[in-house]
Amino acid sequence: MTPSRPPALDPMVWPFPRPPQDVERTAAAMAMVAAGDQDVIEALGDVHQLPRPWDPGTCPAPLRAQIWHWCDLVAGWINAQLLWRPTQMIPACWPAHPHIAHELPLLACQRLNAEKSFDPAALEEWHRYTLAYFLDRLRDRLGDSSCRDGKHMDWPGRARQQSFQSPAAMFQRGEHFAADTDTPNPYQNLSPTKATDSEQHSSLSDVLNGSGRGRTP
Repeated sequence: MTPSRPPALDPMVWPFPRPPQDVERTAAAMAMVAAGDQDVIEALGDVHQLPRPWDPGTCPAPLRAQIWHWCDLVAGWINAQLLWRPTQMIPACWPAHPHIAHELPLLACQRLNAEKSFDPAALEEWHRYTLAYFLDRLRDRLGDSSCRDGKHMDWPGRARQQSFQSPAAMFQRGEHFAADTDTPNPYQNLSPTKATDSEQHSSLSDVLNGSGRGRTP
């Protein structure tokens, strides 16, 4: 009697998602720069202005689009392959969480580098330290929010941050900077006695969003 075959099973492990071509090419160029390849450095020009895939704020929009797609695949891979308890998983609403959006590209790039290493220690360290610390920070920052259950919770600190970046608060902090350095207040246009209605709507986020290296809307 021929034994019956067992039902089809999923592969025991899934391969790590490959980055899009432009992301991988950019990461490879940066690796050669880090290794001190003078031919590559000379060919690339001012390497200080090059985009870093692990820091999306340095990347132009087309490259960022590829990074975000890749990170979404990596997040799904981590959830399915490396986590078990639902409370540990990266939430589906991760793009709405800047703290995750900042760290996930770094996590993905470090995993890619570890995979390419000829020494297994690099991959072991990624599992032992890099991923573990990322998950610890994720748990601490999300707390008991409903995001883990698939129901996005708006940022609890939004009101406090709006207070922090209000024109009055920014101007007052600028007064401290000016007093300490004997220089003009960098937010002097937000003075309660000088600011126009339109200036009163300026915020710290306006200042920060305009400083992204290589970033386009």
